[in-house]
Amino acid sequence: MQNQNHHDIEKRMAIYQGKLENQALYAGQSFSNRRQTVVLFLCDHDVYNLNRVHYQLIPQLVGYPEILIDKGETNVIVNLKGDASKQAALNQEMLTYFNDGTVTGKFSAALDRAVREVKNDVKKGENYMTIEEYAARQSAYAREEERAEKEAQTIKGLVTLNLDKDQIIKFLIDNFNLDKQEALAAYERVMATA
Repeated sequence: MQNQNHHDIEKRMAIYQGKLENQALYAGQSFSNRRQTVVLFLCDHDVYNLNRVHYQLIPQLVGYPEILIDKGETNVIVNLKGDASKQAALNQEMLTYFNDGTVTGKFSAALDRAVREVKNDVKKGENYMTIEEYAARQSAYAREEERAEKEAQTIKGLVTLNLDKDQIIKFLIDNFNLDKQEALAAYERVMATA
């Protein structure tokens, strides 16, 4: 479940797909035996601001959008705040379930059973993000954003004081516990937008 837009959902989906790849095909199996993998992101915001209930991301051949590439992966973003009235009853049932946990039909009952199975299965549960894990991740994002903003403001202030690049890098290393590479990356990131 994504409650905030960090503008990285496509990259996050690729990482989750990568983790699933280890289980999609075992050593020695033919590639035709590759199992379909599915990453489903539930978002409490509209990632693309198109008021759709869901978005399916698909690979296409560059320059030929009519040619779709089937890699055996399905990536879907569900917008829990989308206009469900424009979608089929099945989508409305899914949105109702994910918004308030209400089981209203066969599909949401099956979905509820699957969610409970994942939560209760030790092996499958490794991939299930608990509320505590989600809260920790959100807190880490907030700390990272706060740290990056503090670094950016410091760099801008030091530039205003006419410190050169090397002096600023040294200041970041000494005062922000960054190594030289991290300090240089922070400096270049700020200067690129200045």
